[in-house]
Amino acid sequence: MRVLPPLALALALAVAACGAPTAPSNNPSLDQLPTIQYVGNSTCPTSSTANYFAGSKGSIKPAGVNNLPAVGQAIDEMPHTHVQPPAQVSYNHNPPTSGCHYNLGYGDAPIQAGAYNKVVPAEYWVHNLEHGYTVALYNCPSGCSTQFQQLRDWYHSLPADPNFAYPKVIIIPWPTMDVPFAAVSWDWYDPIPNFSIAEFNRFYLNHRYQGAPEAAGP
Repeated sequence: MRVLPPLALALALAVAACGAPTAPSNNPSLDQLPTIQYVGNSTCPTSSTANYFAGSKGSIKPAGVNNLPAVGQAIDEMPHTHVQPPAQVSYNHNPPTSGCHYNLGYGDAPIQAGAYNKVVPAEYWVHNLEHGYTVALYNCPSGCSTQFQQLRDWYHSLPADPNFAYPKVIIIPWPTMDVPFAAVSWDWYDPIPNFSIAEFNRFYLNHRYQGAPEAAGP
């Protein structure tokens, strides 16, 4: 077990690997995706900002997908402005799928890829979404050690993203959401009320390499 500095609350867990999935090859046009809104609030305003996909405020297309139909729900996009700790952002969607966040370098914000058993504030890992990550979230007040182990095994089954030594996935608890499990990427949300590794994998394959424009970063 290792502590992810400077976040003493974030403990990354290593696990054994298993087989890797196959990624889809086609890349649908953005014009086939639903239209979303560019929105903010007092903690993350749209003033003096522009959205990633249209360069102006108003209706936009969300980040792309690898094949259609898209997996999950398209969620209105918040600004991707960098803010400084200890600023706290009120995200319009719970769990967050975009928004203002910290920019502290890989390992801090965005946080290191892997599985976590302690809550990490969204201001740190929303930067992972901006870098094209899939985030698997779990909300288990009574514990879910079996499902967590399956998620860890799934993470270690995934192939490394191009140009990196790891898959762009984090697994993290999120106790304030209203479902026990969910997957998110930039602009996308997939609630998973009944635990299913197959659904996590379906979302991941649909959205990997298709994150926000900073997806080329670590």
